[in-house]
Order: sequence, then C-alpha cells, then structure tokens
Amino acid sequence: MQHNDRVELWAGASMLVVCLLIGGVEASSVLAHATGGYFAGWLLTFVVFVVGLLLAAVMVGRSREPAQRLLLVAPPVGAAAVLVLLSPSRGGMVAILVVVSTAICAYHLGVRGLTVVIVGNSAVIAAAAAGLGPLVGHPARTSEVVLVAVLYALLQAGSAAAVWSQQRVEAALEEVSAAHVALRSTSALLAESSQAQERLRIARDLHDVLGHQLAALALELEIASHRVEGAAEEHVLRARGLAKELLGDVRAVVGNERHRSFDLASALVGIVTEVPRPQVHLDVDPDVDLDDDRAAALVRIVQEVTTNAIRHSAAAHLWIRLGGDGRRVCLEAWDDGVGVPRGVIVPGNGLRGLTERVAEIGGTVELDGTSGFRVRVELPARQATPA
Repeated sequence: MQHNDRVELWAGASMLVVCLLIGGVEASSVLAHATGGYFAGWLLTFVVFVVGLLLAAVMVGRSREPAQRLLLVAPPVGAAAVLVLLSPSRGGMVAILVVVSTAICAYHLGVRGLTVVIVGNSAVIAAAAAGLGPLVGHPARTSEVVLVAVLYALLQAGSAAAVWSQQRVEAALEEVSAAHVALRSTSALLAESSQAQERLRIARDLHDVLGHQLAALALELEIASHRVEGAAEEHVLRARGLAKELLGDVRAVVGNERHRSFDLASALVGIVTEVPRPQVHLDVDPDVDLDDDRAAALVRIVQEVTTNAIRHSAAAHLWIRLGGDGRRVCLEAWDDGVGVPRGVIVPGNGLRGLTERVAEIGGTVELDGTSGFRVRVELPARQATPA
C-alpha cells in the first residue's frame, strides 16, 4: 500500500471513529429522554447514516452519472438531518454529522448541488435550535438560532472547500504524473535513438578504417609468406594468422553493434517508476525479442495505458505484462479502477492513436471496460521479410 493510500485510510478511519463516538454520546442522551421505540427509530437512522457514509466514501471517484451520485449522498444527508431533529439537545454534538455529510457530498456534487445541501442542512439545524424536535423542551433565542445556523453553514462550506482543494491537488498530481510518464518515454526513445546512431557511427568507422587496414595487412602478409624462406617464414605465417583472426573479430564487433537491440525492459521500467497512483506492477519476459520500431511502439503504448490509468481509472493498481513466443508479442494491461459505464468504450484521441499505431505494424488491439479497464495488444515480433 502506498503512502497516500495509507493516509486516506487512516483519515477515513478517524472520521468514522468520530462519528461513532458522537453516536454513542447522543444515544445515551436519547435513552435518557425517550422510550424504547423512539430509541429504536433513532438507532436505525444512525445505522443508515453510517452505512450510507461508508458507501459514499468507497464510491468516491467511481460514480460517474449525476443520478447515481445523488442516490449515493441522499442516505447520509437525509439521515444526518433526521438525527439532528431527533436530538433532545436542540441538535447539539450530533450536528457535526451534518458537516461530515456535507464533506462527503463535496466529492460527488457540484457547486449547485452542494449549495442546496448546505442550505437545507442549515435550515434543519435552525429548526432543531428553534425547538421543533420532538424531545426539545424549550427553543433557543432567535439570535442563538441564527448564530448556530450561520456557524454550521460556514463549517459546511469550509469542509466542502477543503475537499475541493484536495481534489485540485490530486488533479494537479495526476497531470504531473501523466507528464512525467510522457517525459520518461520520450527520453527513453531519444536516448535509444542517440545510442543507436552512435553505435552505427562506431561500427562504420571500425569497418571503414580498421577493417580495411587489417584486410590490407593480411593481404601483404599473404604475399610475404610466399617470398620468404627459412625461419622468417614461420613468423610471417603466424602474423598472417593473427591478422586474419583480428579482422574476423572486428567484423564480429561491427555486426553486433549494427544489430544490437532496443533495451525495452529498462525503458519500460523507467516509464512506470515513481508513478504515485496507481501503483504499477510491471512484468517483462526477458526473452522478448523485438526490432527497434516495434519496441518503440510498445514504449508509446505503455505510456498511453499508464496515462489513461492515471487520469481516468481511479485505480489503486495497474498491472502490465509483456511476453511472447518468438513470433508474436503480447502486451496485457489491466487495472482495478472504475472501468467504463455499461462497458461501452468510446475511444478518445489517446486510444485511437494507440489502435492506429498498432495497426501500422501489423498488430491487433482488444479493449475491455467491464471490470476495471483492460488492454490487450498483439503484434509480430519483427517486420515481415518480403518474399
């Protein structure tokens, strides 16, 4: 579990403990002033609040449609309002639950929806302070009612502002992470291109300069071996053999440098390293052998998959696996995020570009958004040789 996930978990657990403590204090007060049936109704309402709050918290970032968001926040908001009215102390400490419900609404609603919630909650708090609750003995003064309503309205607005500020920070972090991935992939491709050009230059120099000189030396020694006799002939023959062996070594080095492959595993590790969320799990088969064009395409594909997961999935984990059988290479990537509503994928520019890139090199792409988001890419390991 990453640091940010642990912080969010502890923050959520702390807020739940606060709500339960408030419920415990309020429950003892209700028991002291009401009958068993009244308390049973109060307890059921509190359970609805806690369960609704937990569900709305779990679904943060996973609810996309407005109707679904309203259904998520309605139970905790409605239950908190009822609990305030059922309180024997004109709202009292239980009014804090209203602030908590507003904070969770800030994750799901826009400005207009949240304004309605704050106004409604403030009206409920004012009504409770005015003595409209069934267990309230006497109402507060008008000035106190207004003061309490305004105070809790400001507390609600402040909690919503804090949530939106956190969301802006998270959105900025997502953009920085996406830019980081793009920069790493571009840097990897540029570095590989620069290294490939340098290896080709060295190979050409070895072949054109040293190779030719060694070939000339071997030829001269071959001629000399036919013109010398006695003890000198043995040394000339040995030198001729060494010259030929050295020429063979130079040619082997030139061939290796010309056909040295893209270090794909290192490039992919560099792309996904230090991505804060989601946590990326990368598995690359060391036996995968690709030409440079396909390796470069896979770098861009992993960049697009990772960027999509950062921006759209709300996932905690992303798994990327690359393997092959020598003839074809398969890249699979999947996350534990929200997927796509009703599983209907509408490709954006990124996914269309990915599909086009794969098609250009003779591969296929499969997309699945029913449970998280999954991408499967298959492509030939090397360019087909013309017949």
